[in-house]
Amino acid sequence: TGVRPTKLVHNLLDRGLTPDKVKDLLTDVYAVSLERAGLIQEIAAWQRQFFHASPNQPVGIYIGIPFCPTRCTYCSFAAYPVATHGHLMAKFHEALCWEIEAVGRLLQRLGVHVESVYVGGGTPTTFRGKDLRVLLELARRWFVSHSTVEFTVEAGRPETVSQETSEILAEAGVNRVCVNPQTMNDATLRRVGRAHTAEDTQRAVELVRQAGIPIVNMDIILGLPGEELEDVEATLEAVGVLHPENLTVHSLAVKRASELRRNIRAAAIAQEQGQEMAGAAARYASEWGLSPYYLYRQRFILSDLENVGYAKPQTASVYNVQMMEERQTIISLGGGGITKLVSPDLTLVRLANPKCPATYAQQLKTSLPAKLWQIHRHLAV
Repeated sequence: TGVRPTKLVHNLLDRGLTPDKVKDLLTDVYAVSLERAGLIQEIAAWQRQFFHASPNQPVGIYIGIPFCPTRCTYCSFAAYPVATHGHLMAKFHEALCWEIEAVGRLLQRLGVHVESVYVGGGTPTTFRGKDLRVLLELARRWFVSHSTVEFTVEAGRPETVSQETSEILAEAGVNRVCVNPQTMNDATLRRVGRAHTAEDTQRAVELVRQAGIPIVNMDIILGLPGEELEDVEATLEAVGVLHPENLTVHSLAVKRASELRRNIRAAAIAQEQGQEMAGAAARYASEWGLSPYYLYRQRFILSDLENVGYAKPQTASVYNVQMMEERQTIISLGGGGITKLVSPDLTLVRLANPKCPATYAQQLKTSLPAKLWQIHRHLAV
């Protein structure tokens, strides 16, 4: 079924197949277990309410900020530690502000509305104070309107969340914040290179709540080095006390670009416990009133599992659904952003920004006109 099994289901439903026929194809042709086929169909059926008549009205916006406090050993994303790349942040910030305004002017001129704004990374809250405020206020000015239902910021590293930061997020109109512990086991956090503690996570969530931001997402990872089922259950217990509206459950995928891949002995993962870990996460989510709303897979993933997002009613991330199902044009700005221009026949054109923040800042003013032209040509049809 590939990395997007729900996308396959949507394509089959679009062709007029009945749910029963889709289930038969999943189990008989694609060798999906009956339980997983049911999960995939449940999620796909729920997602269809978010699909629009046109993939280009409204659109989604992704803003990539590729800096992090440190680099996690399992990470394969474009994420640059402040200790080695912090000197690039000012020029990157300047270029990103310029790109936000240029794309915003184009969309407003074309009368194209934005459904969701997602600021990811990296760790966007690596920027602080005035720098963070300027970025978010600029994004709100150019992208947020009555049509916008989601404004997410990843504060994935809890140690970056201060009272000032949470207040800046709230003042900018952010309505969903990701505070991602990955595990609530301090020993594991040290092992995978994360410079925070479980207590930092608790404090960060409290600050976001105090600022009045309504939706908190928390990510956890199943199969981190040295962790077994009881560790995952302890993490779930600790997360449950914080009452997140969203829970995203990742199954560890050891990628080539990660430090963990280069030190494979440290990746001694209890593969046989993967299914039990995922089952525990699903049970806890259900007990908290959260339902699965999006799903995707990765290569080299723990126990041949999948990553699943859970949400309380009326709190699911619209951006996650649209991005994963590729039914909406997503315009990506910043470091490593990949714009996906979706046509009515659901074919895609991809436009990639440089991952390296230095390259992004140096090349933006010469490369952006061509990108804007392609976006204009696509949206003006």
